[in-house]
Amino acid sequence: MKRKILIASFLKPVNDIRSYSKIAQSLALNSSYSVYCIGYPTNIELRDNKIKLLPLSYFNKSGFGRLLARWQAFKLYVKVKPELIIVNSPDLLIITCLYKILFGSQIIYDIRENYFRNLWYQQNYSWGTRHFFALVIRSKEVILSPLFSHFILAEKVYEKQLNFIGNRFSVIENKSLIPNKTRNKQQLCTPCTYLISGTIAIEYGILEGLNFFSQASKKHPNSSLKIIGHCANSMLYKKLVKAANSNSNISLHISSNPVPHIEIEKAILSSDLGLLPYKENKSTEGKWPTKIFEYMANKLPIIIQKNETWDQYILNNGAGISIDFSAPEKLIPSDLFTKVFYPQPLPNDVYWTSEENMIKSIVTKCFNK
Repeated sequence: MKRKILIASFLKPVNDIRSYSKIAQSLALNSSYSVYCIGYPTNIELRDNKIKLLPLSYFNKSGFGRLLARWQAFKLYVKVKPELIIVNSPDLLIITCLYKILFGSQIIYDIRENYFRNLWYQQNYSWGTRHFFALVIRSKEVILSPLFSHFILAEKVYEKQLNFIGNRFSVIENKSLIPNKTRNKQQLCTPCTYLISGTIAIEYGILEGLNFFSQASKKHPNSSLKIIGHCANSMLYKKLVKAANSNSNISLHISSNPVPHIEIEKAILSSDLGLLPYKENKSTEGKWPTKIFEYMANKLPIIIQKNETWDQYILNNGAGISIDFSAPEKLIPSDLFTKVFYPQPLPNDVYWTSEENMIKSIVTKCFNK
């Protein structure tokens, strides 16, 4: 009999890039495992002979439907009868632990975000609401932590930030899959297409990115900017729509739901420069944006906010430059369009292949307990 592994997401799509394309695909290489994925439904047609995809029904993410979706997820747990659950959503922690108590299962908590800090320090909700939810989520994590067999941390900095994990953790960073295609341009030309992708938020510097593009457009009037990704803040969403409507050189593809990763991949391949204007914020302190690895894997030159966390890595690999996005008069380096980017092969630690043996080892140890 094959050992059953269930990878449980909630607000992330059932074919999420980390859960499905990375973790599930890596584990499915072992013929001794049957791998299942639960997650938010997607419009993309899903076919996979190795992994069974179990999308939840569509639900309102801010209403009563969110509670009902948790019950649906629990019923899928019971139907699948997994021996190991890899859960990555705080919404599913209680039902996952309930399943363990009633039916027995090992649990790995894949901590992709410091949810407490995200809620406490970002501005997607009102002051009181975000602090209340931050405390609720952290309380759940702390109270339920003894029931988890292991913790996976998507960021090294979480070792210092999360006291409840003890010594039962491994760091498995969100490195890039090896792309099927990569850009082959090593030097920029004008006009060029700038890209901001992924999570679109004030804390991630979207407004500074717009300011950069405004300054760049004065020097190279035919340049364009693509903005593609998930935007949870409704006020910011409206502001970006207004900016795009007033400037035909800004192309906007944002949604209140995660944008399919394949769309982001297409945007990367058709762009010339990736902008990462991350602001200083306690929610992102010490973190490595997944976009760094994805842009590098696709050989997309990067302009990133100066930060000691990643500056040397970017510069040493010839992947781009770091600037201070808060200083408008110094935004556009004079030598930007004469530089040669990616002059040598990239190191292995850009890619998911540097991480996948660790997830295989963790799962093996859990089954041998």
